[in-house]
Amino acid sequence: MIKRIGYLGPSGTFCEEALEKYLNGKEHQFWSVGFNSISQIFEAVNNKQIDEGIVPIENSIEGSVNLTIDLLIHEYDLKIKNEILLYISQNLMTHYGVLKKDIKTIYSHPQAFFQCRKYIYQNYPDIVFKETSSTAEAVKLSINCKDGAVIGSKRLAEIYGLKIIAKDIQENKQNLTRFVVISHEDSEKTGHDKTSLIFSVKNSPGSLYKILGEFASRNLNLTKIESRPSKKCYGEYMFVLEVEGHRKDKNVIEVLKCVREKTSFFKLLGSYPKYKTTKGDDYNGNSDEKYCYAK
Repeated sequence: MIKRIGYLGPSGTFCEEALEKYLNGKEHQFWSVGFNSISQIFEAVNNKQIDEGIVPIENSIEGSVNLTIDLLIHEYDLKIKNEILLYISQNLMTHYGVLKKDIKTIYSHPQAFFQCRKYIYQNYPDIVFKETSSTAEAVKLSINCKDGAVIGSKRLAEIYGLKIIAKDIQENKQNLTRFVVISHEDSEKTGHDKTSLIFSVKNSPGSLYKILGEFASRNLNLTKIESRPSKKCYGEYMFVLEVEGHRKDKNVIEVLKCVREKTSFFKLLGSYPKYKTTKGDDYNGNSDEKYCYAK
């Protein structure tokens, strides 16, 4: 049976590149569907219009994608099934006929602006920013703008016939975005797994320390911990945590049970394989045998 999988479209986005990495030769098993927003992807998975969806969750420069985290915490009971790390190269490009000296407006996704802000401020201090739902959408909106430019991928330029006038303009050349696959179910054990969860504790001395101690006492490695506003009252937070291991591992079963009992809110986001680098990756040694994390 062919599965339906959603991504942040239209064609040419980094999310579509992450989709291709995820499928990795299994395209015949999936039918891909482009959506205009992260929220639409969540809604489509939740209503079973599609089986899986790929959404960005974290960038090595700008940190977490807040919308994705908040939707997982507050609005949908979905699981993380997999993760993909993608090297992000941002480029300044124009439609043919628009000269570099004429640029007065730049169209792109907010994350692209953040990643390239140093270049933009140094070269175009008086620029007008036009935020779009995706870098591909930026191309469509800028097509009739005689002084407009777009920030996006080299692939975007190839698909839509744009001229690249500045390459690799992001602040950090090791610019990685982590995407996750969301579904109604997570993944089975592979032996190289991570587990994500969300919890909140009472605002009292040592409450968070006691929870983290449960992981340390079992020699479980935490690969991420992040606080997010609870959205209930000021000063109240939830914690997003990732730990090495699968929810079916004995020591992970024990710690999850303990955390559930000691927290005021608990939500398991699922277990999934750690991303495995391939020869096409431009980071962490290009090793087929290396597992890595976005940090």
